[in-house]
Amino acid sequence: MNDHTAYCGLHCETCDARTATVNQDDALSQQRAEVWSERNSAESTPEMIHSTGCRTEGPKKALCPKRPCAMEKTAAVCGGYAEMETSSSPAAPDAVKDLREATYLSLRNRPELLESAAAWFHEKWGVPKEAYHACMTAYLNRETEYGWYLCLAGDRIISGLGVIDNDFHDRRDLFPNVCAVYTEEDFRGHGIAGHLLALVVEDQRTKGITPLFLVTEHTGFYERYGWEFLCMARDENSGNETRVYMHQ
Repeated sequence: MNDHTAYCGLHCETCDARTATVNQDDALSQQRAEVWSERNSAESTPEMIHSTGCRTEGPKKALCPKRPCAMEKTAAVCGGYAEMETSSSPAAPDAVKDLREATYLSLRNRPELLESAAAWFHEKWGVPKEAYHACMTAYLNRETEYGWYLCLAGDRIISGLGVIDNDFHDRRDLFPNVCAVYTEEDFRGHGIAGHLLALVVEDQRTKGITPLFLVTEHTGFYERYGWEFLCMARDENSGNETRVYMHQ
C-alpha cells in the first residue's frame, strides 16, 4: 500500500489538508476548513484538519474515527473487511457521503453474485457476459488469483473492477491489468473507485502480484489514487493509442 493512500481510499498527496500542513499554508488551511464545515454541516477548524496523512509520520489531527479499527485489523482500506463500517469522516469529505450501507469485497466473499456480476459488467462495457463469467469462474475455482471486486449498496452493485492478463492492448509485457473500472453515475464523485483500487492493489500484493497496470483515456483521475503514467500503448480493437498506468 502506498503510504499516501489513506484508509479512506483517497490519495493524501492530492488532499488540501496535507498540502496546507506540509507547506505551513495557513490561508489554505482556513479556506479548506470553511469548505469542509459547509460540506459536512459540522464545524471544522484549521487545527482540526492539520495532518500529513494517516499512514505517514507527522501531525495527525484530521483523523478518521475508523483509523484505529483499520490499523488493528490490518485493513488496506476501510472497506477491506465486509463487517467494517467505512468512513465518512470530515477528514475525507470527497469520499462517499454515506458508506454505512456500502460493502467492498472480492467475488470470493460473495460467490453467489457470479451471475449478477457478469451481467452487470456486460451491461456497462458491452463485452459478452460469457467472457466475464469465464474469468470470474476461474477466479472462484482458484485457477487464477486475478480477482474481481465489487462495491455493494445493500444488494445493488454500484461499482466494480477486475484483474485480467491483458486489457486488449499491444503491450503484452505489461501485466496483469486492472480492467472494467465502472461506478454507477448516481454514485460517482465520492471516492468509491478509490476504495476499490486500493483494495485490489493490496489484495493482489498479498498474493505476490505487483505491479499492476491499467489502460485508460483519462488523465488526472488515477493519479489521485497513487497510479503513475507509464507509457502509451495501442488499443487492439480501435488501433488508437491509449495511456498505460502502473501501481507498484
